[in-house]
Amino acid sequence: MKFITLGSESGFARGFALGKMIKDVCIHNLSFFKRRLAEEGLTLEYGLRLALENEKVMAEHFPELLEEIQGLAEGAQLPYNHILLETAFPFTANASPKCTIISAIGTTTTDGIPIVGRNYDFLLDFKKCNQLRIVTRKNKKFSFVGGTITILGVEEGLNNAGLFIGDAGWEPEELPSSRGLSSRQIMQLVLENCISVDTAIDFIRQTPKFANNAGTCYLLADKKEAVIMEMGLTKCCLRKPEEDILIASNAFLTPIAEEMKPSELTAFTRHDFAKKYLQERKGKVDIKSMQELLSDHSIPTCTHNEINTLRSVIVKTNERKMLVADGNPCISKFEKILIPT
Repeated sequence: MKFITLGSESGFARGFALGKMIKDVCIHNLSFFKRRLAEEGLTLEYGLRLALENEKVMAEHFPELLEEIQGLAEGAQLPYNHILLETAFPFTANASPKCTIISAIGTTTTDGIPIVGRNYDFLLDFKKCNQLRIVTRKNKKFSFVGGTITILGVEEGLNNAGLFIGDAGWEPEELPSSRGLSSRQIMQLVLENCISVDTAIDFIRQTPKFANNAGTCYLLADKKEAVIMEMGLTKCCLRKPEEDILIASNAFLTPIAEEMKPSELTAFTRHDFAKKYLQERKGKVDIKSMQELLSDHSIPTCTHNEINTLRSVIVKTNERKMLVADGNPCISKFEKILIPT
């Protein structure tokens, strides 16, 4: 895993520094995008056209993001348009993620403080792309630590206000025509700009999103509460905890499910197993029990296949630190990473 520290300099300078450190990730991921386009019978020009449509929206609403992408392309010595291509992934309604995010709050935990555990599962070949970005921000922005295998944005993270966000969604029936930010870019902006679950919900609703981020399941947690935003073709639905337990496992459990492809059965078995595990330990859930749950092989939650658990994270939202395991949590040591102030 690459541990990448980024400062509070300008967007271009931050992107330039990042590009120099992840050129290998960029080359690997761009090769994957081109291969996926070909497998889906699409041309590179098609993907670039989608990305350039996203660029127009970013230029209007978040020009600083384009500065960062320009800096990243220059730092990695790669074409700007090719870096931009990632904003249009997935290019069709086909992604096949298999992630699990588990939140225990209130009466479920030993001290009432929310605990979130997350396993990120994807193609084993992407383990070489694993990054933990430690970002210091100023000027009314929040610092954060975020995990990702991507070029742009993050796939989960915790900021210094105690706000966590991560995604464990599924495939929509179709990709809407709306243009804007990818879900990974949305999560980075939430960590930089939002102090609570409520402000994050408002931010996500108001921000222009590529394909409405359809198929995304955002799990949000702060020092007091947790909620899941299930993103559909044109709208979203909120899912709140039951018995102080909330789980995102690639299964949609609100009316948004009607707009998604049927989830794999393992999505529901992972959800039900995690829920039962937490119910049986009501009032006793802590970091150790969350680590045990993330390491389970009976369903499994921790996977060792072509789709593999690439990293695992655990956070308590009132503590400015993230516990991170590089690879499968059953065999990898969790390291403590402090969130910058």
